[in-house]
Amino acid sequence: MDTRVIGVVGEIGSGKDEVLKYLHAKYGVAYFSTGDIVRQIAESQGMEPTRENLGLISERCFNDLAQYGKGCFVRMVAEEIIKRKLKIAGVSGIRSPDDVRVMQDFFGDDFILIWVDITDRCLRYERILLRHEERDPASYEEFLKQDEREEQVFNISRTGRMARYSLSNDGSVQDLHREIDRLVAEKKLLEY
Repeated sequence: MDTRVIGVVGEIGSGKDEVLKYLHAKYGVAYFSTGDIVRQIAESQGMEPTRENLGLISERCFNDLAQYGKGCFVRMVAEEIIKRKLKIAGVSGIRSPDDVRVMQDFFGDDFILIWVDITDRCLRYERILLRHEERDPASYEEFLKQDEREEQVFNISRTGRMARYSLSNDGSVQDLHREIDRLVAEKKLLEY
């Protein structure tokens, strides 16, 4: 079965979920989030879904090689996509080079990774504040620490270099949507 899978990678608050939500709303691309899996685990363990707790769960699962291992959440999403026999799907939560390798093992060249970038850290922080999610930092200093921790744990910058395409999210949400539409048209992103 041929399945096109679009993964997005970027730093905290870069707009990864917005890209996939737009692809879902406009083009009908099924949307999966590895973060939803981690939040479900947190809920089942009675933990608040703070970024710190979610990070601890992720690290624990990555280090539990017998049951999970690196790339485990991406693997769970890939298996669900195959189980549902989807022709096209989008995945949020691709963070590490291990995640990319898992998706490539499942989908080969039909896995397309997109880097979502905001060049101004302050803009990323401002956008995080607007979304009002429990997992988000309460201060700019905490945001910078989370940014650094995510880089150390996941090596997001290296993963970003593995992306086939990139999208700038320095402008408005409408600008981002136009960039997505351009990518879909020019690169035949949704053709498989």
